[in-house]
Amino acid sequence: MLGDVMGKIGTAIKALLVLFLMLVFFEAGLIGSYTIVTSEAPNVQELINMQIQSILGIINQDTVDKILTKDPNVYQISNKFDVVDALKSLANADGININDMNATSYQSLNNKPIDIEIETFGFSGIDNSSGGITIKGTPDLKIIASATATPNSKKVKVDISTIKIISVMNLN
Repeated sequence: MLGDVMGKIGTAIKALLVLFLMLVFFEAGLIGSYTIVTSEAPNVQELINMQIQSILGIINQDTVDKILTKDPNVYQISNKFDVVDALKSLANADGININDMNATSYQSLNNKPIDIEIETFGFSGIDNSSGGITIKGTPDLKIIASATATPNSKKVKVDISTIKIISVMNLN
């Protein structure tokens, strides 16, 4: 019985030793490749801190929540008209369907700014040959943007200066 316990302890020690050696060789390779690429002596502490921060960035609370949460929270936008104007100019669209615009986020409103994704439909190619301006009845663009928003009652107020276009897809 004592022999079985000692055998399992020996196996665990061997596994830990192999993991330790793999870590040492990985770090040596990282330091060596850094030296080759930059032609400078590496700051080992800085390299290790960078690796730790990268790992912690992967397993932070927001990332875990995003993976575990099925559907994002949907928020109403309080400053829709300002957002529409910004999206029109950034996406080079002639019009934006304000009724189908929504903001989603995996973060909850805690009286602090949150990152949101804005999704809406847009129109391009205004027909003004008849003297008046006629916008197509069906949208031909799908616009996805990201921005930062702050809670405003039960809605969110989008910070217009933070809007960035993620994609503009032509639906035709």
